[in-house]
Amino acid sequence: MKVYVLGAGNWGTTLATVFAEKNQIVLWTNTTEEAEQINKDRENKQFLPGIMLPDNISAEKKYNSRLNSDDILIVSVPSRKVHEICEEIKAQGYTQPIYVNVSKGVEHKSLKTIHEIVKDFIPKVHFANLSGPTIAREIAEGLPAKAVLASDDIELLFYLQKELANSRLFFEFSTDVKGIELAASLKGLIAIAIGIADGLGYKTNIFGLLMTKGLSEFYKLMKFFNVNPKTVYGIAGMGDLITTCLSENSRNRQFGKLLAQGLDVDSALQKVGMEVEGVSMAKTVMKLTRLNISLPLISFVVDTINGEAELRKDLEEVLLKMPV
Repeated sequence: MKVYVLGAGNWGTTLATVFAEKNQIVLWTNTTEEAEQINKDRENKQFLPGIMLPDNISAEKKYNSRLNSDDILIVSVPSRKVHEICEEIKAQGYTQPIYVNVSKGVEHKSLKTIHEIVKDFIPKVHFANLSGPTIAREIAEGLPAKAVLASDDIELLFYLQKELANSRLFFEFSTDVKGIELAASLKGLIAIAIGIADGLGYKTNIFGLLMTKGLSEFYKLMKFFNVNPKTVYGIAGMGDLITTCLSENSRNRQFGKLLAQGLDVDSALQKVGMEVEGVSMAKTVMKLTRLNISLPLISFVVDTINGEAELRKDLEEVLLKMPV
C-alpha cells in the first residue's frame, strides 16, 4: 500500500511529510520539472521552504504510476480544479479509488460540495474528507494537531485510521460529510474580516467581536444547509474558524490584511502566493442573501473584495452599531 498526494502545494507537501512516518509516499506534481526539483533538493522550496522531506517521499508527475485498489489518494488542489482532476482520474480508468479530499470550497453555480462533485464524476468512489484546525506550517514544523475524517463509509474510516496513523496529526471521525465540507469552506470568510481589521490597526477587542459575529453568521449559514449543530461547534467548525482567524500564517487573514493596507485583489493574491479559497467562497455565499438570509459581516467582506466598502466606517457599523 502506498499513499499518493495529488498536489504539491503547501498543505499537500505537509501531509506527505506527516503520513511518511509509516508509509511510502508518492507526491504527484503538475510537471516533471517540479518533481525533479523536489527530489533533487529534498525540499519543496516554492511552497514549503525550510522543511526537509523524508527519504520515503518521492515526487513524480501526476499519474506517472498506477494506483492499486488499496492505495490512498489524497487530493490537495484548489477547489476550482476538482472538476478537472475528477475528469483526469476517470480518464485514467480509476472507477473506485480511495479519495481523501483536503481541498476547501463549494461549486459557485450549484452550491455542491466537493463530495457531491466527485460522486457525480466517479459514482463508486470511496470518499472521505479531512478538515480541521490545521495550519500547515505548524504541522510541518512538528507541532501536533487534530482534524476530522468524515465519510459515510464506516469501513473506510477504520481503514484510514489504521493506515494514516501518525504521531503529529490525530483524528476524530464523523459521518457528516457535507457539514464538515461546508465548515471548511465558510470559515475563511471570517478570517478575511479579521485580516482587514488587523490591517486597519484594530486589536483584540475588535477581533473578539468579529469572531463572535462571524460565528453567528457561520451558524446561520450552516443551519440553512441543515448541518448538525455538533459539527458547527466541533473542531472542524468553530475550532477551525478560530484557528484560521488567530493564525498569522492563515492565507485568508493575510489576504484581508493586504486589502486593508491598500492593495487591490490581484496584488494581494499575488503577494500571498497561494490559493485563497475565501475569495471565491465570498461570492458564492452572497447568492444566499437573495433568500433573505441576513449576513452583514460577510456582505462587508464581499464589498471589500469588490472595492465597494469604506473599510473603517463599514466595519464599525457592522460590529458596533448592529446587534452581534
